[in-house]
Order: sequence, then C-alpha cells, then structure tokens
Amino acid sequence: MFKKMDIYRILTLISALMVVILSSLSLAFPDTYKHSYTIAQFFLGILFLFSGISEFKAKRNHMAIASFIVSFFTFFVFILRLTV
Repeated sequence: MFKKMDIYRILTLISALMVVILSSLSLAFPDTYKHSYTIAQFFLGILFLFSGISEFKAKRNHMAIASFIVSFFTFFVFILRLTV
C-alpha cells in the first residue's frame, strides 16, 4: 500500500491523524487539554503544506496555490495564537 504513495502523501496522512486526535481531545476534555487546539492548528498548517506540495508535483497548480495560501494563513494564526 505504501509503495505507491510518495512521502508527502504519507506525511499528509500522519498530520491529518494528529489533527483528528488533538481536536478530539480538546473537544472531549476542554479543561485538561487547553493547548491541544493550538498544536492541532500547527499540524493543520503542515497538512495543507504537504498537500500543496503533492498537488504541485501532480501538476495541479491551482489547488497547490490554494493549499499553500491556506497553509500560510494557518501558520500566521498559529503564531498569533502563541503570542496571546
């Protein structure tokens, strides 16, 4: 299964799994896992970054540019969230 997938697809799946786990934890236990939402936002930025790279390699430039824009916006919000 993993022989057909390139490294960016595998990293996208791993970061998507991290986003789901951390978001679920912060939703289920909001007092215990206060900062997991911020960490999940970081992994969401990574997810869109790797998704953009794999879209760019597949010659789907419009989707790659959209993924890069969303990734940079997510990192920007993550950095602003760290300062507050």
